[in-house]
Amino acid sequence: MEVRKSIGRYGEVDPLWKALKEGEVSAYERIFHLYYEPLFNYGCRFHKDSEEVRDCIQMLFLTIWERREFLGSSDNIRNYLFSSLRRLVLKRLKLNQNKFVDMDTSDIDFYADLSFEAVYINDETSGENVLALQEALEKLPARQKEALFLRFYGDHSFGDIAQIMNITTRAVYKLIYKSLEALNRELQPKMKTQNIPYILSILF
Repeated sequence: MEVRKSIGRYGEVDPLWKALKEGEVSAYERIFHLYYEPLFNYGCRFHKDSEEVRDCIQMLFLTIWERREFLGSSDNIRNYLFSSLRRLVLKRLKLNQNKFVDMDTSDIDFYADLSFEAVYINDETSGENVLALQEALEKLPARQKEALFLRFYGDHSFGDIAQIMNITTRAVYKLIYKSLEALNRELQPKMKTQNIPYILSILF
């Protein structure tokens, strides 16, 4: 599914967002239908209970509509939605686990499950390669897996990832670099291809 990033140029308010703030139901519904699927996919990477994730998405959009007049300007709806859902899902997870509620993800796993439906798209993505890559991904720290997912699912920029994860762009570069370095090191003796970023872009 191709996800709309933003109609407005950088620094300008997205017209859809502006219409939503002005109370246009059609703009609200358009945003919901555009982003529901990628938001659900992202939320399920933190929380395996799909109904809990759906509840969080519904809560997010209900809050957006009820508080639309007080929403700030946005030149990137997607970043706003992803970062907002991230906070909601993490809060729900920690409450369920009786943990102190903060945005630290060091004690929260990130499920970087690959799409086995895409295995036969290219010879480079044989079943053995996918299994090897899946095993290597599972060994990475959660933050590295999340950064990789955001980079290769939906083509988020490094700046986008920084905003969503609430870290610096420099920190994102480090996470991506370290994760790809670890994957290459782990997979070098197991996979014929070294084009790990390409395979990730297909399989996430």
